[in-house]
Amino acid sequence: MDLDPETNTKLSIKLFTQVKNAKEIKEQLIQGEFKCSMIKPSLILDPFQIAVAANKALLNEKLTTKTVYTEILFNLSPTKNISKSLQTFGIDEKDDALLVVTLCKDTENEEADFLKQIDAVEAPIEKLSDYTDINLIKKIYKINDKESSVTPILDSIVSRIATKDFLSL
Repeated sequence: MDLDPETNTKLSIKLFTQVKNAKEIKEQLIQGEFKCSMIKPSLILDPFQIAVAANKALLNEKLTTKTVYTEILFNLSPTKNISKSLQTFGIDEKDDALLVVTLCKDTENEEADFLKQIDAVEAPIEKLSDYTDINLIKKIYKINDKESSVTPILDSIVSRIATKDFLSL
């Protein structure tokens, strides 16, 4: 998926299910061995949500976190607390499904070698909704029934991501 033309960057989102080695993967991710974001699919309603967070990370003049990949997790979260953002949206060692998000410049064409280290089944991204927890998403983003009855939930989420720098829940 192409991001904002100004970034000259492509976004790749892969869904993995039946993950057997989440603990090892998380350790390697924390040690910086993987250049990606790994996200809990239960908190993602639509890949567009990730695209908005990634665009924001790339277009901001300076990062709040250490890498563009942790910045994506931070941008997905409604809170300005970095640790809480990473803990909420990042994978847990007991997760059996995860989303892997990578970025590459238009001139690059590299398939990440580290994906081979994930002991899991790659599923089509169209299956994401099978892992999405709408009630948990509404709780995290503080979307009440009244709001969700008049505004699509994805619109509410994207609005919160876009305005996070100005407002805080």
